[in-house]
Amino acid sequence: MRGYEMQMEKAKRVAALAAFFFLWAAMALPMAANAQQPHTQSQQAKGSFEYTSGPSIFKAYSYPYVPAPSLANAPQLNQLIQANKLALTLDAAIELALQNNLDIAVSHYERPLAQLDVLRTKSGGAARGVQGAVISNALFAGAIGAGIGGVSGLGGTGGGGFTGGGVTSTSFVGCCDPFTGFSFGWNNSSTPLNFKSLTGVAVEGNHTSNYSTFFGKGWLTGTSFLTSVSGSRNSTNSTSTLFNPSIPTTLTVGLNQHLLNGFGRRANAVFIHIAQNNLNVADSVFRQQVITTMTAVLNAYYMLLADRDQVRVAQSAVNYSQRLVEDDKKQVEIGTLAPLDVVQAESELATDQQSLIVAQTTYLQQQEVLKTMISKRVTPELAAVEIDATDSLPEPKSNDIPVLQEAINEALKNRPELVQDELNLRNQNYTIQSNRNGLLPTLDAFATYQSNGLAGLPFGTFIAQPGGFNDSLGQVFSGKYPSYSVGLSLRIPIRNRNQQANAAQAVVEMHRMQTSMQRDKNVVEQDVRNAEIAVTQAKAQINAALKANDYAQQALDAEIKKLHLGVSTTLNVILLQRDLIRAEGNLAKARQVYAQALVQFHQATGTTLDAHNIVVSNPETGEYGRQTNIPGAASQPAGQP
Repeated sequence: MRGYEMQMEKAKRVAALAAFFFLWAAMALPMAANAQQPHTQSQQAKGSFEYTSGPSIFKAYSYPYVPAPSLANAPQLNQLIQANKLALTLDAAIELALQNNLDIAVSHYERPLAQLDVLRTKSGGAARGVQGAVISNALFAGAIGAGIGGVSGLGGTGGGGFTGGGVTSTSFVGCCDPFTGFSFGWNNSSTPLNFKSLTGVAVEGNHTSNYSTFFGKGWLTGTSFLTSVSGSRNSTNSTSTLFNPSIPTTLTVGLNQHLLNGFGRRANAVFIHIAQNNLNVADSVFRQQVITTMTAVLNAYYMLLADRDQVRVAQSAVNYSQRLVEDDKKQVEIGTLAPLDVVQAESELATDQQSLIVAQTTYLQQQEVLKTMISKRVTPELAAVEIDATDSLPEPKSNDIPVLQEAINEALKNRPELVQDELNLRNQNYTIQSNRNGLLPTLDAFATYQSNGLAGLPFGTFIAQPGGFNDSLGQVFSGKYPSYSVGLSLRIPIRNRNQQANAAQAVVEMHRMQTSMQRDKNVVEQDVRNAEIAVTQAKAQINAALKANDYAQQALDAEIKKLHLGVSTTLNVILLQRDLIRAEGNLAKARQVYAQALVQFHQATGTTLDAHNIVVSNPETGEYGRQTNIPGAASQPAGQP
């Protein structure tokens, strides 16, 4: 018994070594792959996301690093505050919005989500999509969330999922992350028997210890590999056994290959292709959000300038009314004007003062709108300052927009919506290719090698050399008792209605996407035409407003001279003064309309970023640059949100 106990101790050590070997084999492949893709600290410092496990095998089981969002305003915002004013050019407003606008910051997270989808699909999971991406339901034959392939018949994972008796085959393992494991179990049983001829006892008692270690992996080619080393120690009170206790062990190596349905990367890598394509979708969505935000900032800045002009116009009206009241009082004193005219002039002054207050408060409200757009948080310091917009509204030019057909071609090339339509059509083509393979019957080939060993203490009259776990494993790895199995498995679904429906659905969805894309193109072309008309109308509106303003100014000056000569009335001056104020207000409004028409045109053609020399150089980190207008000069980096 002393020798047997030593053998059992040695057997336990060998089992531990075998378990370690399989664990090392499972971890060596991902460690080697990750070692070829080092991640530097500088990448994390730039705000990029680190999702892979890296060279440490234990990091794969800890929560991944995700950088916390920065909700503090960019330092440049406070640097622009001088003398209790925020001196703000149009370019500065654009840069601050790129750095601080929360709509852009939220859209920036689509890229990391798309990266996670790539990581998930490379492990064998299903793509979940990002904003703007369409994933067909025709990919999911069963429940939503099915991945690439699967593991069939692995309910008995402890034994490696193997079948026994006759032809032996291992279970299919889904792509793509390998797995390994170790299991151990112990059982003690007593069974009353109705006979003694087989066991020699009326009550059979068994003590069993089972252990197994296994490793499996699947590939995108439809290939599956599974291997297992299992064994047990059995002792019984039966008198009919050859060894008691007995130590049987088994090594099984199985290879499976899909030959029709599920064969090849086209069928199995569909989610990987879609996830990688969705990286481009995420970039396009981010670019679209930047364009949308820049459009809103430009409109808000131009509206602020227009509101400032309205304040100036309202202040001019108050000044005119004050001078009129003073002049009327002087004429009343010398007896050339009735006192009622003074009352009328004072009433007009009160009305103009009210209009000035409305214009001033509207101007302040628009400042708050712009502050929100260019900051992550309106701090007390920012709320207390007044925005001093240092630029002016653009003047009309003869070549401010290209000809119509050129603008339409530019829009069809640049609009993010159409880019996303193209990318979604590419996703749908991946789906159709995958479903074409899914229509085929299932034909699988398998090959299995199995080696068995048996050792223990001879029992009764059986004469054999005593052995332990080492001896049993020695028989296994020497191939003393081998078993070979090869075969084919064919499964033909009758009528195949499920896959027929999936394949047809994918084609119907593609046709719907193509129709929708043409509709989007029509909308884009109409947007460009409307924008061109808006620019033309705004130019005409400015010309008309300029002429009306000149006439109103000349008419008021002439009427004031008549009033001083006593051949006009205060009412006539007030009416002409109102006309001038209205004309000046219309001119300011016309300039705002023209500026916003240009913004609308650039948005319609998808050239907003180009018009303001903005280049999103790194969608992963949200970095952008500003192109210089100096010929031969290099573009300068501007920052990141």
